Amino acid sequence: MAKKSDPRLLEVTVTPLEPARWEWRVYEGDTPLMTGFETSRETAQIEGDRALFRLLSAGLDK
Repeated sequence: MAKKSDPRLLEVTVTPLEPARWEWRVYEGDTPLMTGFETSRETAQIEGDRALFRLLSAGLDK
């Protein structure tokens, strides 16, 4: 019988740090899983989304 897994809730946040610096993070609850910095909000959102999809495609189990 297949093992039933609980769904994971992952979230991407983008935060301004300086006028030309943005931080993106992928969270699971209160735990940051990945983080990075970009020079524009749009690029930070794209990179955060890419990191989210990399985590999902890796199929990481708890």
